Amino acid sequence: MKTLTQEYIKTLLPNRPQDSHKLSFGHVLNIAGSLHYRGAAYLSSIAAMRVGAGYVTLASSPGVCQSVSTLTPNIVMHPLLTRPIIYAEINPNIEESVSIELQSIDTESIDEKALLQLDDKLKQANVISVGSGLSIAQSKDQFTVTMATEDVIAEGNHGFFFGLLAKLHTCQQSVIFDADALNFISHVLHHSKNSHQSIPSLPIKSIITPHPKELARLLNIDINDIQNNRAHYAKIAAKQFGATVVLKGKNSIITDGEYTLINPTGNSALAKAGSGDVLTGIISGFCAQGVSPLNAACLGVYLHGLTGDLAAKELSEYSVLASDLLDYIPKAIKQLLRQ
Repeated sequence: MKTLTQEYIKTLLPNRPQDSHKLSFGHVLNIAGSLHYRGAAYLSSIAAMRVGAGYVTLASSPGVCQSVSTLTPNIVMHPLLTRPIIYAEINPNIEESVSIELQSIDTESIDEKALLQLDDKLKQANVISVGSGLSIAQSKDQFTVTMATEDVIAEGNHGFFFGLLAKLHTCQQSVIFDADALNFISHVLHHSKNSHQSIPSLPIKSIITPHPKELARLLNIDINDIQNNRAHYAKIAAKQFGATVVLKGKNSIITDGEYTLINPTGNSALAKAGSGDVLTGIISGFCAQGVSPLNAACLGVYLHGLTGDLAAKELSEYSVLASDLLDYIPKAIKQLLRQ
């Protein structure tokens, strides 16, 4: 296992030819955000542009797109169809063994029909990132029918994401899976009572970015086992899912199952909500510029940590916000270029 060095990371930076246009530096399709996690969509989208991607499209619910567009004019919005609000009353005369509960489905829950809206965008994009704040596995927007012998139908963005996986599994572009996308995959793999559900294989150029608890869910093992042998289990996950794995945390591990590297940058300033969304955006931005999944993961993790180091020097490890990291990405890149 090798430790990443600044000299090596500099060699991974993509070239910036002067005779170029926005699509010379790639198109990121970022499928992110939900009612309670609009900031994640913003952070991951802007981070991709900050590292040099030429074009970023945010695909999300209309409410999320509207929120992000008020914060920045730099992102192209692609609002997706959402599910209608459903109201129902509980039948008090229903048998005790069967209970029916219909809760209002929030207008931010994406409809499965939205997959048709993504067909052209999926073909146009150089890289696709999925999961930052998408609220798939823990959505409060539910339509539940509970019976003694049946499982519950899909909640929140479950149906949309399951259909999206089916569309993505044969795509040739790099695809980054983060956050609740990983939790949903874990749930279907290990806990779903619906035997007819199975996760399609991940795309051949996938990158997954779990923190230790998310990796423990993916592998269905105890988190203490992960933390006691981080590189070992990251490699197991890379081979099991056929993906490049970024195991986040102190001295993040990056591996494709064959090559394993450890990152020396970063500090406790990065232990803030939204920091992982910035990392997802950084990695996707480099993938858009033609960097391979393993190299983009190495470059992204190192630069993300360096950004945190520079921010902490000025603001302290206590006070850095995830949104502050966006302003320190240029400073981190300039430090790499000076070497």
